[in-house]
Amino acid sequence: MDSKDSGTIYFLAGLLFGGLVGAGIGIMVAPESGEKTIAKLRKEGNKLVKKSMDAIEDFEKDQIEPAVNKVAKQIRSKVAEVRTDVKAAL
Repeated sequence: MDSKDSGTIYFLAGLLFGGLVGAGIGIMVAPESGEKTIAKLRKEGNKLVKKSMDAIEDFEKDQIEPAVNKVAKQIRSKVAEVRTDVKAAL
């Protein structure tokens, strides 16, 4: 994993942590009733989960899939090379 990949992971972790801290502060200073605050937190929590899942999916699509495809291509190439060598040896 290169530094760009780990930077993205740290960013996602920071985003999630920041959302949780913000929600906690919101609870402490909320001027509304407990039921309204809980409903708001549930709604905002669901939004945060959706955004996090979207970010993870984007990371997977943009970073992981290309890396896996590259390795798979290299493996297929090596397998073809070995097959050719084995056929030549027989």
